[in-house]
Amino acid sequence: MKGRRPFPSRAGTSVEDLHRLVAYHRALLGDGARNRAFRDALARRVRPGARVLDIGAGTGVWAVTAARLGAGRVVAVEKEPLLIPLIEAAARANGVAGRVVVVCGDSRRLRLSRRFDVVVSETIGNEAFDEDVVPILEDARRRFLKPGGALIPSVVSLMAAPARVGRGRIPAGLALDWSFFSGLSVHFPASPGLQVRLLGRPAVLARADLSDRGSGAAARGEGLVGRWRVRDRRAVDGFAVWPEAELAPGVRLRTLHGTAWRPRLYASERLPSGPGEVCFRLFLAPPDRRWEVGHQGSVSVYSPLFAFGAVRPRVPRRR
Repeated sequence: MKGRRPFPSRAGTSVEDLHRLVAYHRALLGDGARNRAFRDALARRVRPGARVLDIGAGTGVWAVTAARLGAGRVVAVEKEPLLIPLIEAAARANGVAGRVVVVCGDSRRLRLSRRFDVVVSETIGNEAFDEDVVPILEDARRRFLKPGGALIPSVVSLMAAPARVGRGRIPAGLALDWSFFSGLSVHFPASPGLQVRLLGRPAVLARADLSDRGSGAAARGEGLVGRWRVRDRRAVDGFAVWPEAELAPGVRLRTLHGTAWRPRLYASERLPSGPGEVCFRLFLAPPDRRWEVGHQGSVSVYSPLFAFGAVRPRVPRRR
């Protein structure tokens, strides 16, 4: 094989695509807190002989788990063609291939002949609603769920709190002025990982009750507001945002620490020292993605568009 051209698969994708998918799903499958929560929710909802629909099935872990818990028929819907053989292999390896049907496609464009007792979907993003869990499950509830059937998750929330992440000097270890870059980076959400220390009680920015037909509007991301009183505003590096979900009665998934989800930090420039109230307002709906940080009657606005506007005029034209 010559050169570094990707090796194409029969689906017209590449080895690099499969690498990306395997790495991503390895992280999910290695998340014990996530696995236990969804397994416990399915155990509470799946009755012997039940029909289960798994939307965005990934590697098929919840489809296979539902079948192992006694479901009589499971339909696993996944729109990534490279994952279809993985789901089928997992069903065979766990002795449930005869009860798991795999369908490649987007559930919102499919017609399925049967109604289901349980619909499960793990399309919960790092910002709760950014993988379309609300419209996906709204559609599934309307077209696929039996009366009295169960959705997993039943409620999804977007949480937030002022946070400290320990800003280091940029560039680390070098006595250089990099203020222009720092001024740009504050306009982009970051994923600080395990460094997050909350400086206030977590608050619900948005909550979608997926059993409620009017729940979607609460999750559109149109001016989500939180307010906190902190001991020292100077310590606030920004506002951490993360998802939480109620999967079944008594089963709640919290993702701030120790899961495959990563909290997002919406940064703020340095605030004045001393105690006081801070306000965070988040607009997630594209294309007007931005956030506002308020204190003492002052409001600062942050947006990736601001950073792009500062760079774009300085970009040289190609010759």
